[in-house]
Amino acid sequence: MGIGVAVVGLGWWGRELARAAGHAPDLDLVAGVSPDAGERTSFAQDFGCAAGPVFADALADPGVDAVLIATPHSLHAEQVMAAAQAGKHVFVEKPFTLTAASGRAAAGACRDAGVVLAVGHNRRLSSAAARLRSLKEQGALGTVLHLEGHFSSPSALSYRPDMWRAQRAEAPGGGMASMGLHIVDTVQWLFGPVRRVSCLARHAAAPVDIDDVTTALLEFDSGLTATLTSLFATALDAWLRICTTTGIYAARDDFTRLTHTAMDGTVEDLPLEPVDTVVEELSRFAAAIGGKGRAAVTPEDAIANVAVMEALAASAAADGAWRAVER
Repeated sequence: MGIGVAVVGLGWWGRELARAAGHAPDLDLVAGVSPDAGERTSFAQDFGCAAGPVFADALADPGVDAVLIATPHSLHAEQVMAAAQAGKHVFVEKPFTLTAASGRAAAGACRDAGVVLAVGHNRRLSSAAARLRSLKEQGALGTVLHLEGHFSSPSALSYRPDMWRAQRAEAPGGGMASMGLHIVDTVQWLFGPVRRVSCLARHAAAPVDIDDVTTALLEFDSGLTATLTSLFATALDAWLRICTTTGIYAARDDFTRLTHTAMDGTVEDLPLEPVDTVVEELSRFAAAIGGKGRAAVTPEDAIANVAVMEALAASAAADGAWRAVER
């Protein structure tokens, strides 16, 4: 018998976690949780498991060893703590929480309960990101001069006012919480902590009252600089460019492709092995539960990312004034 998991939140990403759980070694999907009856019925039919409306019922189920949380961002902290108190291991989608303080409290609850806590920042598990880290460790990047990151989606153009993702409280800094934070996690994993940020955010096109244009300047502890843009009302695109004295390395097409532009302008595709990053992060979660490794993204990593998100939102509220990242 494997590790029994319940998916909490059965929307688009909850279903993606359920799909991935079916391919991750040692995980058995046993339940889904959603207040929406239609979502529960569809999920139960598609994944062949039970589905109920009450989170506490899943926590009380002896067949549930772990929960995979894909609920509104504002619920993460309290749900993580409730799961920890029930002795359940926790995988929670990013952002881990909406504040670093609540993230520390949630992480502390898991630590005190002795349960594994993992957070879903899957881009760092891509072959492109792994290859970039290897190149950096080998010294092949030379001197890194500057980073450029971008993550956009047309999602907000179809949002309705009654959707949780359409609420400003759930989208600090516009698309940073749902999209840009993937870039933040990847660059901090590669190049260390961000020290301070300057950010501008505005509402331009979405039919709901959230910011859909967000752009920021980041400065790292090392002095490295980066620009980051997240757009909520244009075509889906995600990439990271690393500008160095040995050329420009670009993780393209949502981190599925890596190119190197040499100093003479020639462009080379670097070979990569495809990775299902969601299956990989859940596989590492399962391994950590079994004492055979550690989660791909630690609570400390996730809290550091939330701290950057908080600073970005605070800077945007202050018309781009520099804000230090809380430590």
